[in-house]
Amino acid sequence: MNKRNAYFDNAKFILIFLVVFGHTISPYRTSNDQVLSLYHFIFIFHMPVFILLSGYFSKNFRKKGYYKKIVTKVLVPYLIFQTIYTFYYNAIYDDQSFTLQYFVPRWAMWFLLSLMFWKLMLPFFARLPMWLGLTISLGLGLGIGYVDLEGFEKVLSISRMLVFFPFFLMGYYLSQKEDPFKKLLNLRGRIASASVLLLTLVGSYYFLQDTVYTDMLYGTNTYENLGEFFIRAGQYMISVMATFAFMALIPSKPLMFTSIGQRSLYVYLLHGFILKWFFTTEYAKNLHSSWDFFSLTVIAILVTLLTGSKLIEYALISFKLFMKFVIPKNSISKLSIVLKRTLS
Repeated sequence: MNKRNAYFDNAKFILIFLVVFGHTISPYRTSNDQVLSLYHFIFIFHMPVFILLSGYFSKNFRKKGYYKKIVTKVLVPYLIFQTIYTFYYNAIYDDQSFTLQYFVPRWAMWFLLSLMFWKLMLPFFARLPMWLGLTISLGLGLGIGYVDLEGFEKVLSISRMLVFFPFFLMGYYLSQKEDPFKKLLNLRGRIASASVLLLTLVGSYYFLQDTVYTDMLYGTNTYENLGEFFIRAGQYMISVMATFAFMALIPSKPLMFTSIGQRSLYVYLLHGFILKWFFTTEYAKNLHSSWDFFSLTVIAILVTLLTGSKLIEYALISFKLFMKFVIPKNSISKLSIVLKRTLS
């Protein structure tokens, strides 16, 4: 593993842990002000960074097989896990109201669906000058907040998709530069970056002590007044600063958890099965004290390590081989050709 790969894999590991940790403490975020502020602090930057890195590694869209990879690595997993999660929810909650639908993603599945659209939008935006592409994407992210139709933001997770698209596009533009994060990886840059994140954490505690801000950080809220438009604009600026501050603090050398960063998608897809079950247990329902918060942290670590283990990778590889026999031959190639012709 070379130094550059270790840097990005370390970032992915920390980010996927924060995803799991955020989902683990989510049901308890209203228990006290500290947990709520920490939850909001995580959401200010962890998905923006994750999405920026997704855009960074989408730079090869001009190569042959780009659309086929969108189908095999994004669309097919989305369809499979959207289906499995629907039946899983029906089972663990004993509730048949979870109907099978593919235009309204379940829980964390919004990211896969949005990733597919971001990748499909990229060839068009990549033709534009950087300033114009980012301006249009920011306009879409800011403007979607004015669309107030009941249930509209849930369809295709369109609100989140557009709100976070500027980070994906920014990641692509960064990939066109040589070692864009290198200038941050020095003592001065890391001290400044640590200060930015500390100020962001303190600001979360003093200014985001209300669950109304949660939907804003999710990117799912619609504006009730002009002030919320400026809040989202400010959120963009703070998230960008926190994103680069986070990347400045990432170790460059391989560490014991680096390899899990390579399997971050597995963690993302699978951790929900454990957490959703965990939340139904009596133990989880009776967690309230500060010491319980320590228990939740340990649970998040264990879930991340388990779902990111080599054993899970082997199991999913076996599942992929099985799916090759289930999915009709050449169907994926035909679908990718349709996508390419439609969008070219």
